[in-house]
Amino acid sequence: MNVQLSLEETYADIMPVRQNSSSNSAFVSIMRGCNNMCAFCIVPFTRGRERSRPADSILREVEQLSQQGIKEITLLGQNVNSYADFSAAAAAAGPQQHHQQPPHSRSTTDQQHSQQLYYAPGFRSVYQPKRQGAVGFAELLERVASVNPEMRVRFTSPHPKDFTDDVLGVISSLPNVCNYLHMHAQSGSTSVLERMKRGYSREAYDALVQRARVVVPNVALSTDIITGFCGETEEEHQATVDLLRNMRYDNAFLFAYSEREKTYASRHYPGEQPHVV
Repeated sequence: MNVQLSLEETYADIMPVRQNSSSNSAFVSIMRGCNNMCAFCIVPFTRGRERSRPADSILREVEQLSQQGIKEITLLGQNVNSYADFSAAAAAAGPQQHHQQPPHSRSTTDQQHSQQLYYAPGFRSVYQPKRQGAVGFAELLERVASVNPEMRVRFTSPHPKDFTDDVLGVISSLPNVCNYLHMHAQSGSTSVLERMKRGYSREAYDALVQRARVVVPNVALSTDIITGFCGETEEEHQATVDLLRNMRYDNAFLFAYSEREKTYASRHYPGEQPHVV
């Protein structure tokens, strides 16, 4: 049995069978995998690298759902707002060009430049993002919303680094794109975020939330929090409590850290914190 994770399979040619034909809402998968390699997360090992479904395939499905009377769709992906479809650019370049472009290591300077171009200010990742020539998430979101202005559009699950101004601008400008952002912080402590390999500081996260509230008036915010991550101190925990108090989230998903085999944390950090600290 071949269990190798594909670098290109998106199941774009498979139309899902929806069991509840009377439902007014539907989910549309737009990408798979994750490249972020957070220290606690098993997703890159179970879902593989990011690969994005061609935009034309997504739009055909959305149009079909609109014709069926669907009133709300949710765009799905493990890291949904890192969407980058190269299929049109590859077709224009000819058969030698691969339709997806997974990230490759280059010089530190090149990587930093790419991240400044494609990420929110103050955010970084362990890989160099490949977005030039691709249909990005902001463009896809705008095209999906334009299929039917009466159909609401949501998306999940995003990464805060990919909430760039163009994405926020689309959310703000189109009334049928719901002004709800899930910005999973995981921790309010910069030192914990560094151990988690999240790619940002508390200050960068705070600045992004402030920016989102300016660009998208009356935005609703939710978050994920992990408490008790490897070596977390009382001071670090209190920084997370401070984050929750100051951000005034509309919803928060709170979890005690639970180790996953094969992750960076399981191989390099001490185990779970005791439940009573």
